[in-house]
Amino acid sequence: MKTRHLLSIVLVLLFIGNTTVSAQQLFENDTANFNSFTIPSELIDIRTYEISLDEEILYDFANSPKSITEYEAQEEAVAYVMNMIAFGAGFGFTDAETLWCLHAAYYLRLAMLNNSALYGSLGVGYNYTNAEFLTVGLLDITLKALMFSVLSKRYQQVRAQYGIFAKYGFGTNKFEDGFKTDITRLSLGVLVGLHILLSPQWSLMVQTNILTYQEQTTTSGGSEFKDNQTFGLINKNNLLLLSLVFTLPNSRR
Repeated sequence: MKTRHLLSIVLVLLFIGNTTVSAQQLFENDTANFNSFTIPSELIDIRTYEISLDEEILYDFANSPKSITEYEAQEEAVAYVMNMIAFGAGFGFTDAETLWCLHAAYYLRLAMLNNSALYGSLGVGYNYTNAEFLTVGLLDITLKALMFSVLSKRYQQVRAQYGIFAKYGFGTNKFEDGFKTDITRLSLGVLVGLHILLSPQWSLMVQTNILTYQEQTTTSGGSEFKDNQTFGLINKNNLLLLSLVFTLPNSRR
């Protein structure tokens, strides 16, 4: 009889031990699974959170990106890219002349500052001037140093541009009677503009010179004539330039 009771107690203890071990293993497995479980960032809606103080909303989450992935994409879209290419046209007018140009340029980021960046640019262009008795065709090479600065933290898609440029061009003057002269032209000046982001890959630039010093050398029959001028009028001798800008792949860093 005592043996039977002793056997029953042993069986109960073995059952309890096995149950405890199984429960512990199940808890450890569940904990491991929980620790390794990740929620896709696309499913985390950051707009569901709201920060308030004295019943006044400090941040408008309703207009923020829906997910962390979209937020990162938005931040990427407004970042200062490493390099860009631009191409476009420009125009200007005087009392007696019509001016236009076609141009292309490469932009390289040189330095990052607080909410701004310094870019260097190398460009080429063709300039044409049409007057009553004279037409001028000119090929030029332009170097620019430009600061790009965010105008507003809320609207970072629009940046201001300002900087200096140096331009060297060569071409011909052609008069109405067929007489031609060769010209070379050196220009130095200050420019301003806007850079408007349209998408992560495309943007628009509007630029104009606000002050230009120009030195032109005219060669005819072995003789040279030099003429120096300074322009300070927008859309007169200083052209208004429009450019479509393409961000080169793998340049966001």
